[in-house]
Amino acid sequence: MSIDRRLLAALLLSLLVHVLAVSSPGWRLPFLDEPEANGMLEARLAPKPAARLEPAPVAPPPRPAPKPKAEPRPRLPQPAPAEHMPAPAAAEAPEPATVPEPVPAAAAAPAKAGIDWPRKGRIRFVVTRGEGEQGMLIGESTHTWRYDDGRYALRTVTETTGLVALFREVRIVQSSEGVVGPEGLVPQTFEVERKGKPAEGVRFDWSSGKAALTVGGQLRREVALTPGAQDILSQIYQMGLVGAAARLEMMIATGKNYGRYAYEAVGDETLATPFGELRTWHVKTPALPGEQAMELWLASDYRNLPVRIRFIDRKGEVFDQNAVELEIDGARPAAQEK
Repeated sequence: MSIDRRLLAALLLSLLVHVLAVSSPGWRLPFLDEPEANGMLEARLAPKPAARLEPAPVAPPPRPAPKPKAEPRPRLPQPAPAEHMPAPAAAEAPEPATVPEPVPAAAAAPAKAGIDWPRKGRIRFVVTRGEGEQGMLIGESTHTWRYDDGRYALRTVTETTGLVALFREVRIVQSSEGVVGPEGLVPQTFEVERKGKPAEGVRFDWSSGKAALTVGGQLRREVALTPGAQDILSQIYQMGLVGAAARLEMMIATGKNYGRYAYEAVGDETLATPFGELRTWHVKTPALPGEQAMELWLASDYRNLPVRIRFIDRKGEVFDQNAVELEIDGARPAAQEK
């Protein structure tokens, strides 16, 4: 009888912990809160480390013979050696309450172009809240996409699962559609659905150079587009398409806000997954106090698709998404089929 009471007490304690975790103020799944206008993520994106090549010495050109009876030319001032040149001033981040909106005319839609991206695929992630032994499984997120005839369609479904879903059922659907140009994804629409109803959205009008941000179907405001602007979903895949080794800053549009994201390269890492160890390229935004931060692990052998997504909110809460299923053009990694 005492053993049964102990088991019952342990079960009740476990249920209480889950209730407190999912009912705490501000609890949510990752990527359901977009960057606020005063929460810009700025960083210097370091290029992927490469071997340093020393330039070969160049012989100076032969000096012309002086002309007889010619007036000597005045000596022009020579530029200072590079080590004595003043360093350029670092660009200051804009005021937190304002986001600079570039000239719309520069945001012409690029032409369609072929790109090395799977025609279709699916990635299922498990979502945990917290780190290490303190991490708690709270849900899953499934990414699917199609790419055909120069157009793409991305969709994610993120929802609570298991015991957590009994106390707080959450289901968020995000979708991004557009074309693929020489510089990667060019979104045209972005939508968020909560509880089966439209929530936020973006309409990218590249011909006018503006994007309309909507909340609940109502226009919130218009912003000026810049080339390469993305939505909160497409930017994850855009990182893999353009190559993480290059400097990359993107303006990100959501239904609520429009702000700048910048990523810095961390380096090559091996990531353990249910379908074997994968070579990945790790990039991140800076973890500034009181600001959001995000990290991506892109699978080098699988066309730089995301296999881990780590998100830190403004309160320091960590949400980790790790891929447990991967399907590309109908095929799965060999280790997964065992």
